[in-house]
Amino acid sequence: MLRVSRDARLGALARGVDVLVIGGGITGAGVALDAASRGYRVGLIERADFAGGTSSRSTKLIHGGIRYLPQGHIGLVREALRERGLLLKLAAHIVRPLPFIVPLYAETRRPLGITLPALLRPAAPLGVRAGLLAYDLFARSPELRHQVLTRDRLVRAAPDLRTNGLRRAFVYYDARTDDVRLTHSVLGTARAHGATTLNYASVVELRHNGDRVDGAIVEDRLSGRTFEVPARFVVNATGIWAEQVAAMDGEPPFHIRHSKGVHLVLRPGAVRASMAIVIPETDDGRLAFIVPWADRFVLGTTDDAYRGDLERPTTTAADITYLLQHANRYLVRPLGPDDVTATYAGIRPLIAAAAGSTAALLRDHHLTHSRGGLMTITGGKLTTYRRMAEDTVDAIVARDGGGRPCRTASIPLVGSTGLDQTTATLRAAPLPEAQRRHLLASYGSAALTVLDLIREEPAFLEPLAEELPILAAEAIYACRAEEAVSLADVLYLRTRLAALDVAAADRAVDRVDGLMARELGWDTAERHRQRAAYDALRAQERLALAV
Repeated sequence: MLRVSRDARLGALARGVDVLVIGGGITGAGVALDAASRGYRVGLIERADFAGGTSSRSTKLIHGGIRYLPQGHIGLVREALRERGLLLKLAAHIVRPLPFIVPLYAETRRPLGITLPALLRPAAPLGVRAGLLAYDLFARSPELRHQVLTRDRLVRAAPDLRTNGLRRAFVYYDARTDDVRLTHSVLGTARAHGATTLNYASVVELRHNGDRVDGAIVEDRLSGRTFEVPARFVVNATGIWAEQVAAMDGEPPFHIRHSKGVHLVLRPGAVRASMAIVIPETDDGRLAFIVPWADRFVLGTTDDAYRGDLERPTTTAADITYLLQHANRYLVRPLGPDDVTATYAGIRPLIAAAAGSTAALLRDHHLTHSRGGLMTITGGKLTTYRRMAEDTVDAIVARDGGGRPCRTASIPLVGSTGLDQTTATLRAAPLPEAQRRHLLASYGSAALTVLDLIREEPAFLEPLAEELPILAAEAIYACRAEEAVSLADVLYLRTRLAALDVAAADRAVDRVDGLMARELGWDTAERHRQRAAYDALRAQERLALAV
């Protein structure tokens, strides 16, 4: 495995690019891939780590947004379902179909978040089924049609879901993913098309040639050095930071309102279910889910206006109480705090007109142009990242004279090809079955590169934690193939260990520190600095939970 040095990537950026993408989440990764696949020289910079913000803190779903149907957002749902269908093909290793149970109870007043007058509540099952029929129609996936669940089938599929007061139950389909692994698959595909990517690089200032933006002045946050990146086009794909970045090119033509969404990761066995579960009603009209992820379940989400620290949004005790109480209304075995192995909080960037109110907030994506030509793409969803990127690069092509059509609807992502051969090779390898499944689900055909590392050094076969099938080799892979440079990069974002079970991650941190120190050449001072940074992050999380 050939690692491109950081100095080489810095040099490539300093020589200039056609398209400079600011932001290394799923949206920026998608723009980088789209532009590079059309033949542009592309550079992408990220102020922290790739997928370190909202792109790592989703509900792990690729979905059409069924709750938007009754709100009248037909175009948004249709577009998202089209993108879902594409990702099921182009990212088959990391995006897979997922059935959802929708239970409706006698006391339900807001099915799927829609308030019904008392007169219409008896007809709620008919209304929900009509919505599911429309969802199927827009999805155009005959194999993923909704069904009515009998009580017996419901009990077999979700033994922990209560049946007392149940009026009707349905199952419909969407898809699940690992948001971080998906982002890295997109980034890897962008690099394969020639894009240069760099994390821990922050824009200090936009370059201007007269009134026109023609690049950026960037600080390498690891060395402290500042350098210039000349660029013909600059794209702001920084999500929750988009307004601040756009302000470098004058008054932003949009305004962002931030919303916090919290998720709880539940221990194995905390919920018995073979499908995802829709929590059909919450006190404040939200929609929540219990979704399988990595042999566990994720419970979420909340949706609260947020004005706090964008750098480190945290979960509070009140957030945990809210989610557990609402889930327990529909479960026969109540969940408690001891069932929670990890939590995460993410911030959504919701778009309003610059002078608008919160009532104008939108969930679809918007492309805006600032005074000097800076292009900002924001809003949207994990599911629609590819379409967001297509719209953005279409605008670049239009400025550039045309003639470069989008290709990403037919480009398989890194890891998605050769899955049958990869499965056969993993079966022949000296790996426990749980580790085979984990490697295939996390890396697809790139799991063979991880397997090569194990052959190179058999000690890399050891798991980082007894509770999870995550291998030492994955920490090495993260450094060599995915530009990981810190303990948090590996524990939270590359392996997902701390995102799944923080206690297990705390027990694994010494091992990961040793692996990374050897791989990246850390001296004693750097190892102390890395450990202090990880410990400070964990202390901040513990403090927030005590609030």
